[in-house]
Amino acid sequence: MGKPRMIILIRHAQSEGNKNREIHQTVPDHRVKLTPEGWKQAEAAGLKLRSLLRPDDTLHFFTSPYRRTRETTEGILNALTSSNPAPSPFPRHTIKVYEEPRLREQDFGNFQPGSSEMARMWSERAEYGHFFYRIPNGESAADAYDRVSGFNDTLWRSFGEDDFASVCVLVTHGLMTRVFLMKWYHFSVEYFEDLRNVDHCEFVVMKRSRENQKYILQNELRTWSAMRREREEQKEPESPIPVRKRWVGSLDGYENEIGRRQARRQNTVEMFADDALDIERVKDVKAKGEVEKKSRGTMAIAQSSNHQETGYARSEASQRSLPSRAKQLPRRLEIAEEGRDGGGSRSGAPSRAGSEASDGPSKPHVPSSMAMALQGQLNRDTSPYRARANTLGDQSEDDEGRDIIGRV
Repeated sequence: MGKPRMIILIRHAQSEGNKNREIHQTVPDHRVKLTPEGWKQAEAAGLKLRSLLRPDDTLHFFTSPYRRTRETTEGILNALTSSNPAPSPFPRHTIKVYEEPRLREQDFGNFQPGSSEMARMWSERAEYGHFFYRIPNGESAADAYDRVSGFNDTLWRSFGEDDFASVCVLVTHGLMTRVFLMKWYHFSVEYFEDLRNVDHCEFVVMKRSRENQKYILQNELRTWSAMRREREEQKEPESPIPVRKRWVGSLDGYENEIGRRQARRQNTVEMFADDALDIERVKDVKAKGEVEKKSRGTMAIAQSSNHQETGYARSEASQRSLPSRAKQLPRRLEIAEEGRDGGGSRSGAPSRAGSEASDGPSKPHVPSSMAMALQGQLNRDTSPYRARANTLGDQSEDDEGRDIIGRV
């Protein structure tokens, strides 16, 4: 009859090795049988094949000699030749079945090692490449390609026989199906490694074209790259600019359902206030402190106009200018000339001798009261308005205040 009009590749049904990989540690790979679910899949495949055939079709089966492929072939034939629900146009005696060892599964060695070693092997295989990686005591996909190439040549020569069937069915394994297609359609190694495995009892159909007598693949083969693209498309697009939270001084530190609020800097005392009354008291003290600052500024201007008043001297008139609330507060050091750091010393202040870069005349050096006292220049009897050095906490608060202000 010549070339068959259709070539169908069928992967075996579910086996015990597909359900439990550890079975290969004790059972040889070629003796692994089908599961009950696998038998159902094989019979369903026979009914599907029956729907694809014409009543005048003839069949040739080529099957791997492994037990799971032979049982799959048996299940297919049972459903194909069954008289239920109607008499079959394909009697069993008209169907030729051949065992072909070149269609066997890739050899993964003898008894497979433990799960941890197998996991390491699969990881190494994925990194090295599925086609060229050779299993220890087994073979690589390239080795399987060589024997499939020999089978393809034999099959092609069989097409020249007059009694060859109109439909050729190959019951084999997942990897061998991909290797067969790679040889037939001249797939590259990269495309072979990108191909995903076919499902159990999945049909891969090749139909002969009437125009050029070539076999056209009817399936759209699944690839890993296409699966990755689909998953990426299903993901929600991420914003190129990440949205940053805005701190607004709320309880959790960020903007919440209450709405946006402007952050306000708080005084340390105000942060620890127990209630509204404490907050009002804090505000009152802050307001009085502002008045005290203004008063000290006025006093500093008055002192700068009188160069004879040095140290911590203060006039009675400037005391009367202070608010009554300020008089009740502890006396503070009034500094004739503060340093840049706001302290009572001259730390950070420019040198009195000036510098080469200064244009104006330098201020004359006025020795402090401490220096004058050490040099014996202060007379206790003739200086009623003298100023003393800070007692550094050795006296009580009231005594320190009187010494700082001076005696009148």
